[in-house]
Amino acid sequence: MKIGLFAKKFNVSIDTIRYYTNLGFLIPVKKYAYYDYDQTCEDDMTFITQLKSLHFTLNEIGGILKIKRVTLLSDLEDLENFVQLLDTKKEELRREIANRYEAIANIDAIIDTVHQKKEEETETGISISFLPLLRCPVCSGSLQLKNARIHGESIMDADVTCSCGFQAEIASGILYAPNLDNSIQNRAYFYEPKTLGEVSTELIELMTKSGLFIYQRLKSYPLANKVILEPSIDTFVMLPKFLHLLQDDAMYIFCGSKREMVEKLKGKLTFINPKLKVLYIVNTSLHLPIADQSVDYIIDSLSFNDYSLFNPIFPLAKLNRHCKEDSTIIGIYSYYKNGAKSLQKMRELYPEAYPLNSEKAFIETHIKTCQFDLVETVPIGDTTQPGIYIEHHIGDERLFLEGYIAKKQRDF
Repeated sequence: MKIGLFAKKFNVSIDTIRYYTNLGFLIPVKKYAYYDYDQTCEDDMTFITQLKSLHFTLNEIGGILKIKRVTLLSDLEDLENFVQLLDTKKEELRREIANRYEAIANIDAIIDTVHQKKEEETETGISISFLPLLRCPVCSGSLQLKNARIHGESIMDADVTCSCGFQAEIASGILYAPNLDNSIQNRAYFYEPKTLGEVSTELIELMTKSGLFIYQRLKSYPLANKVILEPSIDTFVMLPKFLHLLQDDAMYIFCGSKREMVEKLKGKLTFINPKLKVLYIVNTSLHLPIADQSVDYIIDSLSFNDYSLFNPIFPLAKLNRHCKEDSTIIGIYSYYKNGAKSLQKMRELYPEAYPLNSEKAFIETHIKTCQFDLVETVPIGDTTQPGIYIEHHIGDERLFLEGYIAKKQRDF
Protein backbone atom coordinates (compact mmCIF):
# COMPACT_ATOMS: atom_id res chain seq x y z
CA MET A 1 0.00 0.00 0.00
CA LYS A 2 1.41 3.40 -0.96
CA ILE A 3 1.93 6.04 1.71
CA GLY A 4 -1.07 8.15 0.69
CA LEU A 5 -3.57 5.29 1.01
CA PHE A 6 -1.90 4.11 4.20
CA ALA A 7 -2.19 7.57 5.79
CA LYS A 8 -5.82 7.85 4.71
CA LYS A 9 -6.66 4.46 6.18
CA PHE A 10 -5.44 5.54 9.61
CA ASN A 11 -6.77 9.12 9.26
CA VAL A 12 -3.41 10.80 9.72
CA SER A 13 -1.26 13.00 7.52
CA ILE A 14 1.41 11.73 5.15
CA ASP A 15 3.95 13.73 7.17
CA THR A 16 2.97 11.71 10.26
CA ILE A 17 3.59 8.44 8.43
CA ARG A 18 6.96 9.74 7.18
CA TYR A 19 7.85 10.79 10.73
CA TYR A 20 6.96 7.38 12.17
CA THR A 21 8.97 5.75 9.39
CA ASN A 22 12.01 7.90 10.19
CA LEU A 23 11.66 6.97 13.87
CA GLY A 24 11.64 3.28 12.92
CA PHE A 25 8.09 2.76 14.20
CA LEU A 26 7.07 1.64 10.71
CA ILE A 27 9.36 -0.45 8.50
CA PRO A 28 7.95 -0.50 4.95
CA VAL A 29 9.39 -2.41 2.03
CA LYS A 30 11.02 -0.23 -0.60
CA LYS A 31 9.79 -0.96 -4.11
CA TYR A 32 11.54 1.01 -6.81
CA ALA A 33 11.02 4.69 -5.99
CA TYR A 34 8.41 4.33 -3.27
CA TYR A 35 7.72 2.52 -0.02
CA ASP A 36 5.12 -0.22 0.28
CA TYR A 37 3.37 -0.33 3.64
CA ASP A 38 2.39 -3.99 4.07
CA GLN A 39 0.34 -5.93 6.63
CA THR A 40 3.17 -5.75 9.19
CA CYS A 41 3.10 -1.97 8.93
CA GLU A 42 -0.67 -2.02 9.37
CA ASP A 43 -0.33 -4.15 12.51
CA ASP A 44 2.34 -1.80 13.89
CA MET A 45 0.28 1.29 13.06
CA THR A 46 -2.78 -0.20 14.75
CA PHE A 47 -0.67 -0.92 17.84
CA ILE A 48 0.84 2.61 17.77
CA THR A 49 -2.63 4.15 17.48
CA GLN A 50 -3.86 2.13 20.44
CA LEU A 51 -0.88 3.13 22.60
CA LYS A 52 -1.33 6.80 21.69
CA SER A 53 -4.98 6.59 22.75
CA LEU A 54 -3.70 5.34 26.11
CA HIS A 55 -1.52 8.47 26.40
CA PHE A 56 1.83 6.73 25.92
CA THR A 57 4.52 9.11 24.71
CA LEU A 58 6.43 8.52 21.49
CA ASN A 59 9.51 7.57 23.50
CA GLU A 60 7.48 5.04 25.47
CA ILE A 61 5.88 3.70 22.28
CA GLY A 62 9.31 3.26 20.75
CA GLY A 63 10.43 1.16 23.73
CA ILE A 64 7.30 -1.00 23.66
CA LEU A 65 7.64 -1.57 19.91
CA LYS A 66 11.21 -2.70 20.45
CA ILE A 67 10.04 -5.30 23.00
CA LYS A 68 7.18 -6.38 20.74
CA ARG A 69 9.45 -6.91 17.76
CA VAL A 70 11.95 -8.95 19.77
CA THR A 71 9.49 -11.05 21.79
CA LEU A 72 6.33 -10.82 19.66
CA LEU A 73 4.58 -10.66 23.06
CA SER A 74 3.93 -14.30 22.39
CA ASP A 75 4.05 -15.93 25.84
CA LEU A 76 2.70 -15.26 29.31
CA GLU A 77 5.97 -13.81 30.61
CA ASP A 78 6.14 -11.32 27.73
CA LEU A 79 2.51 -10.40 28.20
CA GLU A 80 3.01 -9.97 31.96
CA ASN A 81 5.84 -7.50 31.28
CA PHE A 82 3.52 -5.62 28.96
CA VAL A 83 0.82 -5.60 31.65
CA GLN A 84 3.34 -4.07 34.08
CA LEU A 85 3.99 -1.28 31.58
CA LEU A 86 0.24 -0.71 31.34
CA ASP A 87 -0.08 -0.63 35.15
CA THR A 88 2.74 1.91 35.35
CA LYS A 89 1.03 4.13 32.78
CA LYS A 90 -2.29 3.77 34.61
CA GLU A 91 -0.73 5.02 37.86
CA GLU A 92 0.93 7.87 35.98
CA LEU A 93 -2.42 8.89 34.51
CA ARG A 94 -4.06 8.72 37.95
CA ARG A 95 -1.39 11.07 39.33
CA GLU A 96 -1.88 13.36 36.35
CA ILE A 97 -5.64 13.40 36.93
CA ALA A 98 -5.08 14.21 40.61
CA ASN A 99 -2.70 17.04 39.65
CA ARG A 100 -5.24 18.42 37.20
CA TYR A 101 -7.99 18.33 39.84
CA GLU A 102 -5.63 20.18 42.17
CA ALA A 103 -4.92 22.74 39.43
CA ILE A 104 -8.67 23.19 38.89
CA ALA A 105 -9.14 23.77 42.61
CA ASN A 106 -6.33 26.35 42.59
CA ILE A 107 -7.91 28.09 39.59
CA ASP A 108 -11.23 28.22 41.42
CA ALA A 109 -9.50 29.74 44.45
CA ILE A 110 -7.90 32.43 42.28
CA ILE A 111 -11.25 33.19 40.63
CA ASP A 112 -12.88 33.49 44.06
CA THR A 113 -10.12 35.86 45.18
CA VAL A 114 -10.61 38.05 42.11
CA HIS A 115 -14.38 38.11 42.62
CA GLN A 116 -13.90 38.95 46.29
CA LYS A 117 -11.47 41.73 45.34
CA LYS A 118 -14.03 43.08 42.89
CA GLU A 119 -16.77 43.01 45.54
CA GLU A 120 -14.48 44.77 48.00
CA GLU A 121 -13.30 47.32 45.43
CA THR A 122 -13.90 50.82 46.68
CA GLU A 123 -15.27 53.54 44.46
CA THR A 124 -12.48 55.97 43.66
CA GLY A 125 -12.53 59.41 42.12
CA ILE A 126 -10.56 62.64 42.07
CA SER A 127 -8.93 63.29 45.43
CA ILE A 128 -10.10 66.53 46.99
CA SER A 129 -6.40 67.37 47.44
CA PHE A 130 -6.41 68.29 43.73
CA LEU A 131 -8.98 71.08 44.19
CA PRO A 132 -6.32 73.82 44.73
CA LEU A 133 -4.66 72.70 41.46
CA LEU A 134 -7.73 72.94 39.24
CA ARG A 135 -7.66 76.05 37.05
CA CYS A 136 -9.35 77.17 33.85
CA PRO A 137 -7.14 76.45 30.80
CA VAL A 138 -8.57 79.54 29.09
CA CYS A 139 -8.21 82.31 31.66
CA SER A 140 -6.34 80.53 34.51
CA GLY A 141 -9.20 81.43 36.84
CA SER A 142 -10.58 79.25 39.60
CA LEU A 143 -13.00 76.50 38.63
CA GLN A 144 -16.32 76.01 40.37
CA LEU A 145 -17.86 72.61 41.03
CA LYS A 146 -21.63 72.29 40.97
CA ASN A 147 -23.90 69.33 41.64
CA ALA A 148 -20.92 67.50 43.10
CA ARG A 149 -21.17 63.95 44.37
CA ILE A 150 -18.51 63.24 46.98
CA HIS A 151 -17.53 59.73 48.08
CA GLY A 152 -15.21 59.76 51.08
CA GLU A 153 -12.25 61.93 50.06
CA SER A 154 -13.02 61.67 46.34
CA ILE A 155 -15.05 63.71 43.90
CA MET A 156 -17.06 61.30 41.76
CA ASP A 157 -19.30 63.57 39.68
CA ALA A 158 -19.61 67.31 39.19
CA ASP A 159 -20.28 70.07 36.69
CA VAL A 160 -17.11 72.14 36.29
CA THR A 161 -17.42 75.77 35.21
CA CYS A 162 -15.48 79.01 35.04
CA SER A 163 -16.79 82.57 35.01
CA CYS A 164 -15.20 83.01 31.56
CA GLY A 165 -17.58 80.43 30.11
CA PHE A 166 -15.32 77.37 30.17
CA GLN A 167 -17.18 74.15 30.99
CA ALA A 168 -16.01 70.63 31.83
CA GLU A 169 -17.41 67.60 33.62
CA ILE A 170 -16.37 65.07 36.22
CA ALA A 171 -18.06 61.71 35.69
CA SER A 172 -17.25 58.49 37.59
CA GLY A 173 -14.07 60.06 38.95
CA ILE A 174 -12.69 61.21 35.58
CA LEU A 175 -12.37 64.84 34.45
CA TYR A 176 -13.54 65.36 30.86
CA ALA A 177 -12.07 68.62 29.54
CA PRO A 178 -13.04 70.03 26.12
CA ASN A 179 -10.46 70.46 23.39
CA LEU A 180 -9.52 74.07 22.72
CA ASP A 181 -7.94 73.56 19.30
CA ASN A 182 -7.84 71.08 16.44
CA SER A 183 -5.15 68.84 17.90
CA ILE A 184 -5.43 65.16 17.06
CA GLN A 185 -3.90 62.10 18.63
CA ASN A 186 -3.39 58.49 17.70
CA ARG A 187 -6.72 56.79 17.07
CA ALA A 188 -5.46 53.58 18.70
CA TYR A 189 -4.84 53.17 22.40
CA PHE A 190 -2.43 50.85 24.15
CA TYR A 191 -4.87 48.70 26.15
CA GLU A 192 -6.91 48.01 23.02
CA PRO A 193 -6.59 44.30 22.06
CA LYS A 194 -5.99 45.23 18.41
CA THR A 195 -3.13 47.55 19.37
CA LEU A 196 -1.52 44.97 21.65
CA GLY A 197 -1.70 42.45 18.80
CA GLU A 198 0.17 44.85 16.51
CA VAL A 199 3.05 45.45 18.93
CA SER A 200 5.88 42.91 18.85
CA THR A 201 7.16 41.04 21.88
CA GLU A 202 10.54 42.74 21.33
CA LEU A 203 9.00 46.21 21.58
CA ILE A 204 7.02 45.26 24.70
CA GLU A 205 10.27 44.08 26.28
CA LEU A 206 11.90 47.42 25.44
CA MET A 207 8.91 49.31 26.84
CA THR A 208 9.16 47.30 30.06
CA LYS A 209 12.84 48.24 30.32
CA SER A 210 11.83 51.83 29.64
CA GLY A 211 9.28 51.69 32.46
CA LEU A 212 11.96 50.36 34.79
CA PHE A 213 14.25 53.25 33.80
CA ILE A 214 11.51 55.78 34.59
CA TYR A 215 10.68 54.10 37.90
CA GLN A 216 14.30 53.94 39.03
CA ARG A 217 14.92 57.59 38.20
CA LEU A 218 11.63 58.78 39.68
CA LYS A 219 12.12 57.00 42.99
CA SER A 220 15.50 58.75 43.40
CA TYR A 221 13.73 62.11 43.69
CA PRO A 222 11.69 63.44 46.64
CA LEU A 223 8.07 62.65 45.80
CA ALA A 224 6.11 63.54 48.93
CA ASN A 225 3.40 66.05 47.97
CA LYS A 226 4.91 66.40 44.50
CA VAL A 227 2.80 66.51 41.34
CA ILE A 228 3.69 63.96 38.64
CA LEU A 229 2.10 64.40 35.20
CA GLU A 230 2.04 61.78 32.46
CA PRO A 231 0.40 63.30 29.35
CA SER A 232 -0.83 61.49 26.22
CA ILE A 233 -1.05 58.07 27.83
CA ASP A 234 -2.86 56.55 24.84
CA THR A 235 0.27 55.26 23.11
CA PHE A 236 2.23 53.95 26.07
CA VAL A 237 1.83 54.43 29.80
CA MET A 238 4.82 53.65 31.97
CA LEU A 239 3.97 54.07 35.61
CA PRO A 240 1.15 51.60 36.43
CA LYS A 241 3.46 48.57 36.47
CA PHE A 242 5.59 50.25 39.14
CA LEU A 243 3.17 52.53 40.99
CA HIS A 244 2.68 50.02 43.79
CA LEU A 245 6.41 50.39 44.49
CA LEU A 246 6.28 54.18 44.76
CA GLN A 247 5.25 56.16 47.82
CA ASP A 248 1.55 57.03 47.76
CA ASP A 249 1.83 60.54 49.20
CA ALA A 250 2.62 61.96 45.74
CA MET A 251 -0.07 63.32 43.41
CA TYR A 252 -0.39 61.73 39.97
CA ILE A 253 -2.06 63.18 36.88
CA PHE A 254 -2.78 60.98 33.86
CA CYS A 255 -4.06 62.61 30.69
CA GLY A 256 -5.25 60.76 27.60
CA SER A 257 -7.37 61.47 24.56
CA LYS A 258 -9.20 58.14 24.65
CA ARG A 259 -11.98 57.70 27.19
CA GLU A 260 -11.57 53.91 27.00
CA MET A 261 -7.85 54.08 27.77
CA VAL A 262 -8.32 56.41 30.75
CA GLU A 263 -11.14 54.26 32.13
CA LYS A 264 -9.06 51.11 31.84
CA LEU A 265 -6.06 52.79 33.46
CA LYS A 266 -8.24 54.03 36.31
CA GLY A 267 -9.53 50.49 36.86
CA LYS A 268 -6.02 49.07 36.92
CA LEU A 269 -4.64 51.66 39.33
CA THR A 270 -7.65 51.30 41.61
CA PHE A 271 -6.99 47.57 41.72
CA ILE A 272 -3.29 48.15 42.47
CA ASN A 273 -3.73 50.81 45.13
CA PRO A 274 -7.07 52.60 45.72
CA LYS A 275 -5.34 55.00 48.13
CA LEU A 276 -3.31 56.71 45.40
CA LYS A 277 -4.09 60.36 44.77
CA VAL A 278 -4.82 60.46 41.05
CA LEU A 279 -6.38 63.00 38.71
CA TYR A 280 -7.59 61.38 35.47
CA ILE A 281 -8.17 63.75 32.55
CA VAL A 282 -9.65 63.00 29.13
CA ASN A 283 -8.42 65.68 26.72
CA THR A 284 -6.86 65.70 23.26
CA SER A 285 -5.46 69.21 22.94
CA LEU A 286 -3.24 69.22 26.09
CA HIS A 287 -4.91 72.41 27.32
CA LEU A 288 -5.14 71.00 30.81
CA PRO A 289 -7.40 72.41 33.57
CA ILE A 290 -4.59 72.58 36.11
CA ALA A 291 -2.73 75.53 37.58
CA ASP A 292 0.33 77.12 36.06
CA GLN A 293 3.62 76.17 37.73
CA SER A 294 2.05 73.22 39.55
CA VAL A 295 3.87 70.20 38.06
CA ASP A 296 7.10 68.90 39.56
CA TYR A 297 7.75 65.96 37.21
CA ILE A 298 6.62 65.16 33.67
CA ILE A 299 6.76 61.55 32.50
CA ASP A 300 7.32 61.29 28.75
CA SER A 301 6.46 57.71 27.83
CA LEU A 302 7.09 58.23 24.12
CA SER A 303 4.26 60.75 24.27
CA PHE A 304 6.35 63.63 22.88
CA ASN A 305 7.22 61.47 19.86
CA ASP A 306 3.62 60.43 19.40
CA TYR A 307 1.93 63.81 19.84
CA SER A 308 4.40 65.47 17.47
CA LEU A 309 3.72 62.77 14.90
CA PHE A 310 0.12 63.95 14.45
CA ASN A 311 0.49 67.66 15.25
CA PRO A 312 2.91 70.34 14.01
CA ILE A 313 3.86 71.30 17.56
CA PHE A 314 6.15 70.03 20.29
CA PRO A 315 3.82 69.10 23.21
CA LEU A 316 6.09 70.57 25.85
CA ALA A 317 5.29 74.00 24.38
CA LYS A 318 1.73 73.49 25.68
CA LEU A 319 2.70 71.82 28.94
CA ASN A 320 5.47 74.26 29.85
CA ARG A 321 3.12 76.73 31.54
CA HIS A 322 2.27 74.06 34.13
CA CYS A 323 5.91 73.33 35.03
CA LYS A 324 7.51 74.69 38.16
CA GLU A 325 10.82 76.51 37.99
CA ASP A 326 12.68 73.36 39.05
CA SER A 327 10.61 70.81 37.10
CA THR A 328 12.17 67.62 35.80
CA ILE A 329 11.23 65.53 32.77
CA ILE A 330 11.89 61.79 32.94
CA GLY A 331 11.27 60.28 29.56
CA ILE A 332 11.79 57.88 26.71
CA TYR A 333 12.06 58.74 23.06
CA SER A 334 12.53 56.69 19.91
CA TYR A 335 14.69 57.39 16.90
CA TYR A 336 16.26 55.98 13.74
CA LYS A 337 19.74 56.65 12.45
CA ASN A 338 20.11 59.47 9.93
CA GLY A 339 19.25 58.39 6.41
CA ALA A 340 16.95 55.55 7.46
CA LYS A 341 14.22 54.77 4.94
CA SER A 342 11.76 54.54 7.84
CA LEU A 343 12.23 58.29 8.43
CA GLN A 344 11.31 59.06 4.84
CA LYS A 345 8.22 56.83 5.04
CA MET A 346 7.21 58.50 8.32
CA ARG A 347 7.30 61.93 6.64
CA GLU A 348 5.19 60.59 3.80
CA LEU A 349 2.59 59.11 6.15
CA TYR A 350 2.62 62.07 8.55
CA PRO A 351 3.37 65.23 6.55
CA GLU A 352 2.32 67.42 9.52
CA ALA A 353 4.83 65.79 11.89
CA TYR A 354 6.98 68.21 13.85
CA PRO A 355 10.57 68.55 12.57
CA LEU A 356 13.18 65.97 13.61
CA ASN A 357 10.57 63.52 14.90
CA SER A 358 12.11 60.04 15.29
CA GLU A 359 15.59 61.47 14.79
CA LYS A 360 18.36 61.38 17.38
CA ALA A 361 18.27 65.16 17.89
CA PHE A 362 14.49 65.36 18.38
CA ILE A 363 14.36 65.73 22.17
CA GLU A 364 17.52 67.75 22.80
CA THR A 365 16.74 70.27 20.08
CA HIS A 366 13.15 70.99 21.03
CA ILE A 367 13.31 70.95 24.83
CA LYS A 368 15.82 73.79 24.64
CA THR A 369 13.19 75.97 22.99
CA CYS A 370 11.03 75.28 26.08
CA GLN A 371 13.79 76.31 28.53
CA PHE A 372 14.79 72.76 29.49
CA ASP A 373 18.29 71.29 29.41
CA LEU A 374 19.04 67.66 28.58
CA VAL A 375 21.21 66.45 31.48
CA GLU A 376 21.32 62.68 30.94
CA THR A 377 20.65 60.09 28.25
CA VAL A 378 20.65 56.31 28.73
CA PRO A 379 20.38 53.77 25.88
CA ILE A 380 17.46 51.40 26.51
CA GLY A 381 17.86 49.12 23.49
CA ASP A 382 16.75 48.66 19.91
CA THR A 383 14.67 46.37 17.75
CA THR A 384 14.36 45.57 14.06
CA GLN A 385 10.87 44.10 14.58
CA PRO A 386 8.66 46.60 16.45
CA GLY A 387 5.47 45.20 14.91
CA ILE A 388 3.01 46.63 12.41
CA TYR A 389 1.83 49.19 14.98
CA ILE A 390 4.86 51.26 13.90
CA GLU A 391 3.49 51.50 10.40
CA HIS A 392 6.38 53.54 8.98
CA HIS A 393 9.01 50.99 10.02
CA ILE A 394 10.84 49.45 7.06
CA GLY A 395 12.62 46.09 6.88
CA ASP A 396 15.44 45.37 9.31
CA GLU A 397 16.21 48.97 10.16
CA ARG A 398 16.87 49.51 13.85
CA LEU A 399 14.45 51.50 15.99
CA PHE A 400 16.27 52.79 19.06
CA LEU A 401 14.79 53.70 22.45
CA GLU A 402 16.67 56.03 24.75
CA GLY A 403 15.90 57.28 28.23
CA TYR A 404 16.57 60.88 29.18
CA ILE A 405 16.43 63.37 32.02
CA ALA A 406 15.80 67.06 31.38
CA LYS A 407 15.63 69.91 33.89
CA LYS A 408 14.06 73.31 33.73
CA GLN A 409 16.55 76.11 33.10
CA ARG A 410 16.80 78.46 36.04
CA ASP A 411 16.91 82.21 35.60
CA PHE A 412 19.74 83.82 37.52
